[in-house]
Amino acid sequence: MISFPFKLFSETEDFPIHIQYGFHDADLYEHYHEDFSELVIVLSGSSGHVVNGERYKISEGDIFVINQSVSHGFIEPDKMVLCNIMFKPEKVFSSVYDIKSLAGFQALFVIEPQYYESHGFCSQLNLNPEEFSSIKNLINMLYDEYTKKREGWKDAVFSGFCSLCISCSRLYKTERAKDKNDFFKLADVAAYIENNFSSQITTEQLSAISGYSQRQFLRVFKSAFSETPNNYITKLRIKKAKILLESANISIGEIACDCGYYDQNYFSRIFRKHTGMSPSVYQSMIRKKQ
Repeated sequence: MISFPFKLFSETEDFPIHIQYGFHDADLYEHYHEDFSELVIVLSGSSGHVVNGERYKISEGDIFVINQSVSHGFIEPDKMVLCNIMFKPEKVFSSVYDIKSLAGFQALFVIEPQYYESHGFCSQLNLNPEEFSSIKNLINMLYDEYTKKREGWKDAVFSGFCSLCISCSRLYKTERAKDKNDFFKLADVAAYIENNFSSQITTEQLSAISGYSQRQFLRVFKSAFSETPNNYITKLRIKKAKILLESANISIGEIACDCGYYDQNYFSRIFRKHTGMSPSVYQSMIRKKQ
């Protein structure tokens, strides 16, 4: 199966967002995204949407995210027009403040795309006319900035895309979306973890937030994220530690505390296990590159 790289679409390789309109009057074969995710907004028409070999229906007002590991394509489109926003999550969302703490963001951008892989596609966000009009206005402003490339266009597009993601995340948070599948109670859990991963978090706390029993919570969480809550939290801590080691002028002991580890030796062991090197070696390597 063919895999599309980001550079095939974007003329500005150092900028992690590309925006285009897609007018589909013929089938688009199933494909992968090599190094980017895609936020798709169906502006008009409808189509069969093939995701990991299974066919589903999409229509005007649907919004969904396709990540790198998911194959998809379109079959028998009927006057379908899409807005495709291709983006590199690790570049975009590592530079924002609190968007990842929104339950709607976790549901739409993290949990649902992973859900496709094992449970099938389920476009949970379908906009009503008022919401659809508001989102289309944001998209039009984004596309205008992206195509005309006036002074400051990169910051304008970056901030506009973040605003779009926040708007979609807030809409996703509505009760009508959450009631469709109890699975997405995990969005509240993921948002809580994002806000508190540097503190001590227990399984009891997380299962209470989800509304599941501890046993059921662990099963559903692993089904969604393909790992345990403890591993998920550890990865977030290591990611934060890397950022601090790369940019902050503070001691490794302080970095360990900031990441939720109050024993520096234990922090070093965990960091080495996940990166293959000690925090000091990692910091030295990064500084030499810089």
